[in-house]
Amino acid sequence: MQSGGEEEQDEDAHTPLPPRMKIINDPSDPDDKSSSLLTSLQSSSEVPSAAELVSAIEKLVKTKMSLEPGVYPGFTPLCPPEQTTPVQPRNPEQEQRAKAMRGRMFVLNELIQTEKDYVKDLGIVVEGFMKRIEEKGVPDDMKGKDKIVFGNIHQIYDWHRDFFVGELEKCLDDHEHLPELFIKHERRLHMYVVYCQNKPKSEFIVAEYDTYFDGIQQDIQSRLSISDFLIKPIQRITKYQLLLKDFLKYSSKAGMDCEQIEKAVGLMSQVPKLCNDMMNLGRLQGFEGKLTSQGKLLQQETFFVTVQDAGVLSRSKERRVFLFEQIVIFSELLRKGSSTPGYQFKKSIKVSYLGLEDSLSRGSSERFTLQAANVDIKQVWVQHIQELLDAQSNFLSALQSPIVYHNQQSGGGNSSSLTRNRSSSGNQTTASSHSRPSSVVGLCSTEKGKSQVKVSTSNGGSSCFDSMVSVCRLYDYQLTFIF
Repeated sequence: MQSGGEEEQDEDAHTPLPPRMKIINDPSDPDDKSSSLLTSLQSSSEVPSAAELVSAIEKLVKTKMSLEPGVYPGFTPLCPPEQTTPVQPRNPEQEQRAKAMRGRMFVLNELIQTEKDYVKDLGIVVEGFMKRIEEKGVPDDMKGKDKIVFGNIHQIYDWHRDFFVGELEKCLDDHEHLPELFIKHERRLHMYVVYCQNKPKSEFIVAEYDTYFDGIQQDIQSRLSISDFLIKPIQRITKYQLLLKDFLKYSSKAGMDCEQIEKAVGLMSQVPKLCNDMMNLGRLQGFEGKLTSQGKLLQQETFFVTVQDAGVLSRSKERRVFLFEQIVIFSELLRKGSSTPGYQFKKSIKVSYLGLEDSLSRGSSERFTLQAANVDIKQVWVQHIQELLDAQSNFLSALQSPIVYHNQQSGGGNSSSLTRNRSSSGNQTTASSHSRPSSVVGLCSTEKGKSQVKVSTSNGGSSCFDSMVSVCRLYDYQLTFIF
């Protein structure tokens, strides 16, 4: 039995096996069709010749190429591919416009999303820091100062949360509403100017009570410090103009009317500048007057100033000079190179005492010579001073001759009597009978070829009107711009 079984196993081992049966696939499978040639050769008991192998491979490749066009570049398939609808190439101008419109949409989405994030940050200040301080209380020597720390940030938060973010979202349906939104609410955005004017005082108090505010930060489990949050309104008002500039760029590329967008960009470029001006003013120390009573801040710039008093010329010193509608303030730069510089008040001159002249006179009066970094700065300052003097001259003329002034404004007479006029006989500038005699502007050449403008001032007079009338004959010191 045992030996018989072994013999049967040996016989089975020597029994020839039939060839492997081919797996039947889906007849529509292209891989099955393309590989049928090689499979038939492999399953054949006869060894194929080299010529047959080459022929089979060629047929296989051609079959693959006909079924998968485009896979092998440079090879033209024997069988044409399935017919498809040809894609018409887009017009380059249409493509550029479509790309620009996508850019506009991207900027708008970024503006809305960052606005929502900004409102959340303001909420942490109001609902987090301010609320916790109210609950916890402040140190005795800090009472009243906590209001200075936050300024009008609560007002800013309420307006953005309740109104502005919603208006921005409406712009998704009407893109043209975006520039109109900023133009319409320009005055409202000036609350940032008020915030920035208070910011230097806020920084000082936060630094003075840093331990207390660190404790508040831990109480509300905030990752950022109070200083990080209080700087966000300044960053946001600057971000608006950058996003609007991008919106203008894509709108221009799309060939759209950009007049309103350009206006919005211009307005939102002025607001950050005013904010920066107000922060600098907030760091001015030693001025006993009220800055808010000096009119609008027109210009501020750093000059190198020399002072000549009784014939003695001082060494040139760096000064930060602020030009208001009613006063010119000279200050010394403190903490130079710091991110938060300060200014120490040195001297002020009332604009009502100023007058522009066309030549430099020698004398023992006190003279301030301001050297600007370039001629453009000098020209801007002279232009602003001249406009202020024109406005004051017109105001004085209206008081002296209201009927004549009314006729001039209504077009009933020659308006040149209220402004400076060029003499037809030469380059000398003259003033009308109703203008201040000293309100004359001009340029003169020095030996070194530099252009100079002298601004003479009067420091006397019992009233504003007396000083304006007598400015031509009473000079206490002179102010000279040079380049």
